[in-house]
Amino acid sequence: MRSMESIFREIASREGSTVDEVCKDIQEAIDAGFDNPDPAVQAAWRMIPMKGPRPTPEEVITYCALCVAQANGQPQ
Repeated sequence: MRSMESIFREIASREGSTVDEVCKDIQEAIDAGFDNPDPAVQAAWRMIPMKGPRPTPEEVITYCALCVAQANGQPQ
């Protein structure tokens, strides 16, 4: 599996941005979703393992990748 840093570098290069800006934009999107008061949305966020009070881009991407792998029958 590729490192998160290399993924963020590739996105930044493709978008003409910086890794910091890519991470900031992803975190802003996570924060917007995390603040959604809908109980179903909150339940979905609680499924994501996180070390802090909010998930990081790395935590969300890792969780989503594992969900996709599992849905495709790939071992984790």
